[in-house]
Amino acid sequence: MTAEAMVTVVGAGNPLVGDDGVGEAVAMRLAELSLPAGARVRIAGGDALAVLEELEAGCKVLLVDAARFDGEPGAVRFVRLDRPGWPEPAASLSLHGFDLSTVFQLGRALNLPLRNAWVMAVRPDAVEPGRGLSPALSRALPRLVADAHRATLQMLSGLAPGGE
Repeated sequence: MTAEAMVTVVGAGNPLVGDDGVGEAVAMRLAELSLPAGARVRIAGGDALAVLEELEAGCKVLLVDAARFDGEPGAVRFVRLDRPGWPEPAASLSLHGFDLSTVFQLGRALNLPLRNAWVMAVRPDAVEPGRGLSPALSRALPRLVADAHRATLQMLSGLAPGGE
């Protein structure tokens, strides 16, 4: 499979700050599944620059991370990285070195194909230091993994993630 057909699912977030760790949790579960050829998982923790590294390598990217937006805990929004107006990061206390706005600006300055990167934003319930996923996101985790898997297949097929 060519580099253009590669999709990397990047799980971001800090599992020591409650639901901010949902991206990492989804990615770890997704890695346990049988992924199709051309798809792989990368656990990035707080390293949002992982998205740019994958784009530079010629991969399409699905970044899974917690973000604040209206909706129930566990709700999902798909946003293309080159479209400003992303949901607000979930954790004010975070180990993320850069927020999505900074990653976008850096990617643009480096002329990277930001149209190939999507954010799977997950609405958190509780973002508190020293605890794991909230009960609401723990219950939603199988659905979130299925959503990420479906989005990966869509991206491998050249489609935007999130559509049915």
